Amino acid sequence: MGFFDGLKKKIELKQTQSDPKTIQKALEKISKLEKTLEQNPRSYDLLYDLYGCYIDVSNTTKKIECLEKMAELKPNDAFPLDQLAQLYYNELENPQKGKYYQEKANKINSNKFM
Repeated sequence: MGFFDGLKKKIELKQTQSDPKTIQKALEKISKLEKTLEQNPRSYDLLYDLYGCYIDVSNTTKKIECLEKMAELKPNDAFPLDQLAQLYYNELENPQKGKYYQEKANKINSNKFM
């Protein structure tokens, strides 16, 4: 089993282990965060919190939306791009798109050390 296969299995296990209380709390928090985000749509921190909630409820589409907005707000931050790469590699099994985002993140990271 390769590295990415093992990582994928860990992610799958984490997703299936969400208990109902965690999911309920996340759903309640999502509602509040979305309302707050409507008034402050350029808040990276709110998007980050919302992204975490979508992890808890295993909503890949919404995770991608949050990460894309985060990347747009902070184009020199590799974190959302790294996360997008992992989503596409592991959850969506789309290595082309995963590679695209990983290369963008790597470029940002390499520029930080120059």
